[in-house]
Amino acid sequence: MTPQEFLDEFGTLAESAEGVPKLRELILDLAVQGKLVEQDSNDEPADRLLTRISQTRQQLIDAGTQRASKETPALSAAEAPFELPPTWVWTPLGNVQNFVNGFTFKSQEYQTEGVGIVRIGDIQRGEISTDGMKLVATRYLTELDERLHVRPGDLLIAMSGATTGKLGFNGTNSTFLLNQRVGKLDFLEVNSNYAHLFLQTQVQENLRISSGSAIPNLSTTQINSMPFPLPPLAEQHRIVAKVDELMGLCDRLEAVQGQRRGVRVRLNRSSLDRLTSVSGVDRAGRSGLSAAWQRVCDHFEVLYDTLPDLRQTILQLAVQGKLVPQDPNDEPASSFITGAAEAMPDDPPSSGWTWCRLQQVCEFLGGFAFKSTSYVKESVNQIIRLGNVKNDVLLLDQKPAFIPDDIAGESGDYRIQPGDMLLTMTGTKKKRDYLFTTLVRDADLESRVLYLNQRVGLLRFANEQIAETANYFLKSDAILDPLFATATGTANQGNIGAKAIRSALFPLPPLSEQKRIVSKVTHLLSQVTRLESTLTRRESTRTQLLIAAIHSLLNPEASS
Repeated sequence: MTPQEFLDEFGTLAESAEGVPKLRELILDLAVQGKLVEQDSNDEPADRLLTRISQTRQQLIDAGTQRASKETPALSAAEAPFELPPTWVWTPLGNVQNFVNGFTFKSQEYQTEGVGIVRIGDIQRGEISTDGMKLVATRYLTELDERLHVRPGDLLIAMSGATTGKLGFNGTNSTFLLNQRVGKLDFLEVNSNYAHLFLQTQVQENLRISSGSAIPNLSTTQINSMPFPLPPLAEQHRIVAKVDELMGLCDRLEAVQGQRRGVRVRLNRSSLDRLTSVSGVDRAGRSGLSAAWQRVCDHFEVLYDTLPDLRQTILQLAVQGKLVPQDPNDEPASSFITGAAEAMPDDPPSSGWTWCRLQQVCEFLGGFAFKSTSYVKESVNQIIRLGNVKNDVLLLDQKPAFIPDDIAGESGDYRIQPGDMLLTMTGTKKKRDYLFTTLVRDADLESRVLYLNQRVGLLRFANEQIAETANYFLKSDAILDPLFATATGTANQGNIGAKAIRSALFPLPPLSEQKRIVSKVTHLLSQVTRLESTLTRRESTRTQLLIAAIHSLLNPEASS
């Protein structure tokens, strides 16, 4: 596949979820490898351009406007990352630009009026942002070396910190001053936009060999020694124009994909709303629910973006009593709850159901604050901490913590039994990254004795069927929303208290119906998982085909 053939298929290949980002990467790679536009034999060869750049540099040094610097060693053949067109040359980046490090302005020099200084945080989305820019006295424009001026069109790079390697043009009409740890690349007879394309492909690679480990950083030496693929100047301009054209195409493709996502979201919402708004089913199970679910299955591929919503809808239908038919012969749920009657919502979700408090169908137990100083390296006695519990998963190998036999022997009240439901009570404030629930199965206790640590709650049900039902119901937003509303804690930590859990309103169906609900929910969620796996494999295949196409373009010899 030639570059032009690939571009002809541009839109089709972009349908992959990673398509447009991959295509953007491909455009940059093709650009700096000389594979994006045709070469012109009439162009001045890059080796002559390089000679002229060297002469220009010497003229600037002789005129006193440029400091003399050590000559950057030429690249050996072994240092060339890939083969270039005959009219191109490899050269160290330092040979085509003068790199300028910023000045150390002191914070006490900041003032309300003056000239702006470009700090690392002012480089945003590829440009210089003046929002919040610090100002210093305008006298610095004349007192400091002019090389520290940041003029319109200058290319800057962040030299340290979490955003090391971030690039930004001065796209304003203003002149600023260069602050410390921001570098300026002052190119000599090289199209700075072409150089920017190259730097986007290379900076991250150089960061991987950066000398700063704790705090990432780039050094002047690293930047100057980067192998730079130099095309003829006329070709640089053609490359930049072609990249702009293709990136514009990427923008349009993303816009179209965004419109399609909008349509999918509306279709998703309509389909899910139909599911939750259908009427109850009769004893034969006849209702609009089957038709609504079939509609979801028929359009599952376009519902792919909202699988969490689809799963939540299934749980909502279960909690509302709309998922399976009611049977008037079922023993009412009110006959097997414990505790005194109290004020509840007027109408239960469905016939034969009843409202209750969670404590009326289970016993709640909070965990014990085991001291980390008592932990041992190995033991059969493991304590279950917050990180070990996710929805329907008990991660016993996730940073396991063990206690010795003597402490375990004193902690019998906190020993976890088969059928117990574990629930995480602490997480990030205003994030729903807790209240995870999972049932403890026999297999979880085959080789270990488990004990409950603090901030992990335990619900112990007298009836196994109610435990299975509650494990699904407690994942429904209908029950979780009121619980999360009770959260307390610090600025970053959210906690749900034992009282809130015990008193949580719980819609209880008849036992026979619970069995039907659990069976139906299990079946429907497994269908979603299977369909999701199919689509994931399909999407993976698309991505692999895209990567293979990209590889064949970048390495035509390997695919011939």
